[in-house]
Amino acid sequence: MRLRSVSLRANSARPRFAETFDRRRKQPWPDANGCLRLERRKARAATLTSLDNRIIRRLGLAFHASLLVSIVGRASFASGPEDPSMNSPMRASRPVRDLVVKSGELVMCNSRLCRIVSCTGPDKIHIQIEGTSEYQWVGVGDLSSYSQHATEKKIRHVASTDAAQEAVAWQWAQALGAALRARGAKLSKSTCDELAGKFGVSAKTVRRRWRLYCHNPLPASQLPSLPGPSPKTRLLPPLVESLIAAAIDEIYLVREASSVAAVVRRCAQLSRDAGVAAPSYAAVKARVRARDPMQLAVKRLGSHEARAKQAPSIRGLDTSSPLEVVQIDHAVVDLMVVSPLTRQVIGRPWITLAIDVFTRCVVGYYMSFDPPDQTSVALTLEHSCLPKERWLESIGLDGKLKYSIFGKMARIAWDNAKTFKTKALLAQCERYGIEVRPRPVRRPHYGAYIERYIGTMMGAVHLLPGTTFSNSKQRGDYPSEKKAVLTIAELEQWLALQIAGVYHNSPHSGLGGRTPLQVWDQSWSSEQGSTRFPPMIGNPRDFTLGFLPAADRRIGRAGIQLHSLHYWDPALSPFINDGIEHRVHYSQRDLSKVFLYAAGDYIDVPLLDRSRNPFSLWELRDIRAHMKEQGRKAASESELFDALERQREILHQAATSSKKARRKLARLPPAVPKAVREEVDYAEPALPIPSSEGLVE
Repeated sequence: MRLRSVSLRANSARPRFAETFDRRRKQPWPDANGCLRLERRKARAATLTSLDNRIIRRLGLAFHASLLVSIVGRASFASGPEDPSMNSPMRASRPVRDLVVKSGELVMCNSRLCRIVSCTGPDKIHIQIEGTSEYQWVGVGDLSSYSQHATEKKIRHVASTDAAQEAVAWQWAQALGAALRARGAKLSKSTCDELAGKFGVSAKTVRRRWRLYCHNPLPASQLPSLPGPSPKTRLLPPLVESLIAAAIDEIYLVREASSVAAVVRRCAQLSRDAGVAAPSYAAVKARVRARDPMQLAVKRLGSHEARAKQAPSIRGLDTSSPLEVVQIDHAVVDLMVVSPLTRQVIGRPWITLAIDVFTRCVVGYYMSFDPPDQTSVALTLEHSCLPKERWLESIGLDGKLKYSIFGKMARIAWDNAKTFKTKALLAQCERYGIEVRPRPVRRPHYGAYIERYIGTMMGAVHLLPGTTFSNSKQRGDYPSEKKAVLTIAELEQWLALQIAGVYHNSPHSGLGGRTPLQVWDQSWSSEQGSTRFPPMIGNPRDFTLGFLPAADRRIGRAGIQLHSLHYWDPALSPFINDGIEHRVHYSQRDLSKVFLYAAGDYIDVPLLDRSRNPFSLWELRDIRAHMKEQGRKAASESELFDALERQREILHQAATSSKKARRKLARLPPAVPKAVREEVDYAEPALPIPSSEGLVE
């Protein structure tokens, strides 16, 4: 009766408080103190009503009576007090009701409450959405029990117990279960007095244990709980809770990313305006931590950073064979490189890496001082797909290192950089049957394999003298430029040894402890022990040239004009004035010649002036911009090349004092040595000419 009187008192007081409060708020000149008192009384009434409703819901046992009797009736208590639920740090959840499919039953369908109208078969169940006039035909697999979605009472943490307390809990569970099976869900006065006399406790204790057992019919429900309120219980008044929520939304959930202390100050200000006590720092911090972490990250960091930090990390790509998916990306090497002539610092080179997802092998890479462009992508693909014996010989590691990773990949995955979107690149991939799959925009985790390996490689680079580390904070006061000793050629040798010698032979956690080279070799070995070969490129030259940048040009009597330069070769004669635009490929590293694609083959077409040394596209643009600043323009190609040679001389002179000049020199293509004509001494007798009959004088 006491609980009932409390409920009636709270329910009767709440409308009166609300009505009085609303009436006082409508006055033209409200009394601030009076409104504050009414607000507090209204909050206390709401809290009392909520507490009373929770108690009433705990006592509402009729809904679960039939279920509990059927469950407890099947339970066995003969095994003694070794119940597994008693060993859990929390009380076990009450059993879930079975799904009952019959007319009139409440069920859940697609997270909506429905009522079964009729049932003619497992696939023909007619339901009505509760609260609407909408009817649907569904199958039994689309339904779930309504009780599964009902809000269950929170179960408090169980205090640490000993064997004696567990034995007492088991005895209480046996006695309460027997009473429930014998007399139903209603606890009579005689049964209560009988249990109180048996265990030597008061009737109030028996009723309390009865309520706990009806809610959770397991022995663990009779164990003592931790003192104090249940976890996540809110003890502050609703008004203060609303002020904290408003302060969090206003101060904390913004891109400026204010601190919790700023939220506490804002709460104090709002509390003063409302005339209530300000919450403590711990209370505000607890409310901030209770918010959804993903929501906090989106509001404070943005959706992109929030996904990177808070989104679930799903498993990687599903691949079943090597070269099925190859990921490619660019990076700046965290190392200062020096000039091979002066040993002065040039700067940090760029590297383009390609990794096979299935085996984790680095199939190829390309490193230079030029920023990433289409040519660097073409040279990376060339290095990835072709055997590497000649390349090892060119860098001085022939016979010292085994790098047998090669073959045409089935699919390439890269980001949305401009260098990966050119028409020539995509057309050549389509021609060779290579599928191009760019990763979604602003989703770096789709390139997790190449990104992770770049981090692994940079970790090894950080051990070299002259490293710049990942950032300035990590570098500290380390003198990177003073410690630099490696040239780009020496760095390329070290990188080849690091990849093919160390990384490919190191156990990889993503491969189950196997090394990338072991997985590669096993993938190309048959069951009979013979070795298979990956798909190989039939024409390496055509493969590489097709990835280079291209432009469509008509061929005239003066040959091909590209970048305002003229190229000529007698092989162009059949194409003069044919009215067709031919595709012309060129290397951004060397514009001394271009490559005409005709009749399924590439024709080398050199400059009209073949005496010029190789030069790059950036040099050509640089000298033209320099001449434009001076207000002049090259009248002929010879004048342009003369200015180019003078610029190179200036760079050589400035290389001793300017790092920018040294970097430009490092980007220059290697010069082709000029042919040396030997002088003939006609005073000496002529050498005899060999023939089938002997020497002819």
